[in-house]
Amino acid sequence: MTLLEVCIALGILGMVIAGVLATLLQSRRLSSESVAQDCAITIVQGYIEQLKNLPLNQFINAPTNTSQATPNLTTSFKLLTIKDESNLIDPTGNGVHLWTTPSTVAASTLTGASPGVTPTGVVDNLQSFDMDATTVALPTTWATAWPGANTTLTPYPTTAPGSSNLRMNFWVQIVDLTPNATPLCKAYSLLIVYTWQYVDGGRMRYLSGGVRTIRSAVQTF
Repeated sequence: MTLLEVCIALGILGMVIAGVLATLLQSRRLSSESVAQDCAITIVQGYIEQLKNLPLNQFINAPTNTSQATPNLTTSFKLLTIKDESNLIDPTGNGVHLWTTPSTVAASTLTGASPGVTPTGVVDNLQSFDMDATTVALPTTWATAWPGANTTLTPYPTTAPGSSNLRMNFWVQIVDLTPNATPLCKAYSLLIVYTWQYVDGGRMRYLSGGVRTIRSAVQTF
């Protein structure tokens, strides 16, 4: 073969290899996104189950623990939760908690917001999750990792997240659905809009989703 033929063959081989590598890289990026998304929805589902099982007076921010308790959902209040085995609910109120967004904020404000950017009046709950115990994550700052947070309502967490941790933000809202007409049936809507962050080709991206459920005055287990 002549030198020209060899060069042409190498050029064709290079284009084929480049196409294969691009396909593999895209597949790897989509796989990483899918893993992060599955982890995020699993975490949110755990919080949903915990919140549904809270005593009614805690769930609706009521002063008395009865089925006829008057909810106070127009202000932001905290709901005690368990993040992991090292963060059990503390009866003194020092456990891990989620702050609610007042019911006066339209649900469409939460569900229609741009991922990573907190609208006015919405309360952030920033948390990080170590998804690989064998990886030593280098610390970063929340201000760098999540610059779109609304720190006028809640400051950044004092514990810095690891650079390889799954970083998430939760917007929690409870709304009274009890009808005005008889017969009355105590019912409340629980909405969690969650955003997770991951690196895509060197760029930091934010994706969001939402989970909504209904709870009545009857305790669930």
